[in-house]
Amino acid sequence: MKFLMDYAHALDRHDVERLINFCLLPTVVINDHDKYVFMQGDDLAKSCQVMLKRLRAANIVRHLPNLTQAIRLSDTLHFLKMRWQLLDADDQVVSVCATSYTLQEVADGSLKIIVAVVDDDQESIFQFFSSNNERDSIG
Repeated sequence: MKFLMDYAHALDRHDVERLINFCLLPTVVINDHDKYVFMQGDDLAKSCQVMLKRLRAANIVRHLPNLTQAIRLSDTLHFLKMRWQLLDADDQVVSVCATSYTLQEVADGSLKIIVAVVDDDQESIFQFFSSNNERDSIG
């Protein structure tokens, strides 16, 4: 799916501006234990900066999406279930994470993330998101 490949490319390039353009505010990112609701682009950008910094620190340089399920929920809403493979410079898998997205199609026909559910038993990927204190310190 083009959306996922473009999103992976933005992650690979550490392109914060492009990453936040994939989202429609408010954007919700949740797992079993935490919930982040981003009401403003600045907060989302800061969290993306922290996430990319942590991915770099873990030597993750490539993000491979694998779509496992796609459902059209309505005329403008779509649901995607997928697994991310996070790879190092030697193309070795550092981490794997299941993620589900609810996307909304906007006026220009592009898809935007409105909800991301990180279903990660080992919680390895959610560690890449920032706490409020870290977002405040980037700035």
